Amino acid sequence: MKQSIVRSIEGLYEDRTLELVRIAIRKGFKPIDIFNWLQVGMERVGKLYETSDYFIADLIFAGIIFQEAMELEELVAFNNAAPEKTIGKMLLLSVFGDCHDIGKNIFGSFSRTAGFEIIDIGTDVPMETVVDAAEKNKPDIIALSGMQQETLYEMRAIVCELINRGIRDDFKIIIGGAVIDEKAGQIVGADFATKDVTLGVDKCKLWMLEKSGN
Repeated sequence: MKQSIVRSIEGLYEDRTLELVRIAIRKGFKPIDIFNWLQVGMERVGKLYETSDYFIADLIFAGIIFQEAMELEELVAFNNAAPEKTIGKMLLLSVFGDCHDIGKNIFGSFSRTAGFEIIDIGTDVPMETVVDAAEKNKPDIIALSGMQQETLYEMRAIVCELINRGIRDDFKIIIGGAVIDEKAGQIVGADFATKDVTLGVDKCKLWMLEKSGN
């Protein structure tokens, strides 16, 4: 079942992927396992994008398929479930100039499952709004999403404004999206940069362990 779902989303087969997820649910597979299989498929799509076998439109379409699967009635409760124990607070958004929310939503779902309280302030969010929200909500982590090269400058502007207000060190900053790599992280001044959702969530969990002294 796992390989069928992974290959289906990797191949961008929308109807087939949704039907396979429904079959997996009927057969009694755990939602967390299905969730992870979908993520493996998304990771393969990401690799195909990196090798130029897929284009940005394919990456977005794969995200749509993933989102549709997660919106199936049987998985909604899992996707929206509040964690039994909150490990930290995360401010989540797509920066100004970026109206895409699929990658942001996927990362939010994974982070919520990991135990984070998510404060999602949406897409195309201006710098001032982001910094004001950070001051108001006092999250442990600020997660910035961007799908285009230009969004790096918006991310950098957010970091600079946090520095100007003297609060940069109050937060860990993670950035993600189609254009994000280690060099982008250095340009922005982020604490971590990755396209990999699982790796990103693991890093956020590690930060919370370090903060708690464990």
